[in-house]
Amino acid sequence: MSSLLYIGPGIGVGTVVLMFVIGGIVLFSFGYIFWLKFKKFFKKKNK
Repeated sequence: MSSLLYIGPGIGVGTVVLMFVIGGIVLFSFGYIFWLKFKKFFKKKNK
């Protein structure tokens, strides 16, 4: 029964990769939002 409870190292590696992917998506989304704000600001400034 205890052999069925062993998760193994693969779950830990997958969890670390998933955390990096989620962090990257969050950083990319914040960067994209700031890029749109700056783009709109400079477009208003030129008119």
